[in-house]
This record gives sequence, structure tokens and C-alpha cells, in this order.
Amino acid sequence: MKHLFHCIIIALAVFTAASCQQKKASATAEAADTLVPSVADTAYYGTIGASTSMSVLELIAEDGSALTFAINQDSLSDVQGGIFTGDKVTLIARPSLEDNGCDKEVIKLVNLTSLLGKWTSLDRNFEIKADGMIVSNVKAESQPYTQWKMVNSNIILNADTFNVLLLGPDSMEIENNNGVFVYKRQK
Repeated sequence: MKHLFHCIIIALAVFTAASCQQKKASATAEAADTLVPSVADTAYYGTIGASTSMSVLELIAEDGSALTFAINQDSLSDVQGGIFTGDKVTLIARPSLEDNGCDKEVIKLVNLTSLLGKWTSLDRNFEIKADGMIVSNVKAESQPYTQWKMVNSNIILNADTFNVLLLGPDSMEIENNNGVFVYKRQK
């Protein structure tokens, strides 16, 4: 009888430990879907102003102030998604290297307005919405994207950070440590 009692206690302990491991794994999976950047966001955010030209970008910041940035036409400025007055953008800048009347120069710009929309590839089909949410249209995806955020002009989809290599009117290429991913815009 004493042996049976010890077996029951051991079985309960194993069951409890297994249950805790499942809860821990579930909590880890849920945490992987959150948008927690590991670095501070030093990007500028705002709307492209009407005084933007070929070499100078006017950014109307979220607080209403106007900032100007030089755009280097010799491909030192990485512009993805185009520059259109009234579009929302995020950009990374550095001190200007030339005497162009601007204190800062664009290193990378991603047009957030161009990023919005429905995107598809061989294994993913999703819509990026302005509110930071993603609607996945494919129920069979094992880990569908549910959230997005920009940090330092990189896009974070769930917990994966991607560099935006190309953002055009009908295609997008993003890259992370796992490779380059190509998407086509759905209409």
C-alpha cells in the first residue's frame, strides 16, 4: 500500500511538471507574437510636406513641427516606397556630409502609406493595416502574421525583424537572417 501511495505521488509530480512545461511553452509562443523591439527606436516619423523637392525632404513630425533632411541623389539615400506629399513615412538620418542647407541627411526612408495593403507569396497571404494589425487570409498558416510595427525603418512582423530591401507599387522584398522574402501586392 505504501508503494502504491509513493507511485501516485510520483505520478502527480510528473503530471504537474508536464503541465507547467506546457504552460511555459504556451507563454513563450504567445510572447513570440508580441512586438518588443530589442533596440531603441531612433527613427523619425511623420508626413511628407509640400516643400519637399528632389534634394530636400520636408517632414511634418507628429507634433506638427517641420524638419528638413537632405536626400543624396548619388544613391546614398535608400528610399523605399517613393516620396509623395501627404504620405506617412519613417526615416533614419545622419549628420549631413555636404553643405546643402540641411543638418541631417536621409540614410533610409520607408513609405508607410505604400506599405499598407494586401500582400501575397507562395506561403503567406496577409493585409497590413494602418492600425498596426495584420489580417491573415490564409487559415492554414502555422504562424500567421497578426501585428506589425516599424522600428529604425525596419518592419517587425510579430517577433521577426525585416530590413525593407524593396517597396514598389506592386512588390515588396524584405530580408532577415533566414533570407529574402518576396511578396506581390494583391488588388
